[in-house]
Amino acid sequence: MHCPVCSQKYIGKIGRKKFFCPNCYSELVINKNICSVFKIDENGSLIKIYEKLLNDLLYPQTKIKEQYNN
Repeated sequence: MHCPVCSQKYIGKIGRKKFFCPNCYSELVINKNICSVFKIDENGSLIKIYEKLLNDLLYPQTKIKEQYNN
């Protein structure tokens, strides 16, 4: 699986449906057919930055990286 934000190939699994990218520090949560991308805030809380159908992530039309604001 690749990170939808930075296209990093190796992302880690931190839970049953949760993944973490060590390159861009994003957390991915997959629930049914929806993949939510969270940014980790300075205080450790999660901020949802993107939500997309999983099929659109597997066959992307536009890169999320262009929409991702640091």
